[in-house]
Amino acid sequence: MTGWIMESSLSKAQRKRLQKEWREKLSEYDFTHFITLASNHQPLNYPSMRALLKQWDARVNREINGPKWAARPDERLVWFAFPEKLDFNPHWHLVVQVDPRIETQGRAERTSRLAKIGERQWLKLVPQGSFECKDVASQGVIRYTTKCSDREELFEKFIIYREFMTV
Repeated sequence: MTGWIMESSLSKAQRKRLQKEWREKLSEYDFTHFITLASNHQPLNYPSMRALLKQWDARVNREINGPKWAARPDERLVWFAFPEKLDFNPHWHLVVQVDPRIETQGRAERTSRLAKIGERQWLKLVPQGSFECKDVASQGVIRYTTKCSDREELFEKFIIYREFMTV
């Protein structure tokens, strides 16, 4: 989904309007977790941070949903990730929704450990990094997550979980 608009062709007012529309669209989801995946000042560029996010998503979904996780897209975590501070402390802010219809006790138990699983997998990928996971207590988390999404250098760099699904 990234790259759908040339960032240089949009004015600040247009980016602000699209940020507002993003927030309205995101408010339709029932997010359960707010996650920050931080590099802690490591010299990682955007492609590297994107690759790390993709690996983290695969590892977490595999641990929660089992070895055939990629073949069950309806059970995967639903998330939207917005980058911040790519020049000196690159990190991602994610709003996450877990599957609300978990049918097996084992998967329900693993899903309840999302914070521990997510942290372990991020720190395997970025040992000097940090991980934070909070329950979503209000819609204010959407405003916080998207606070930099109108900046020209970040506008097109958000990622939606579906980008990492293989067909």
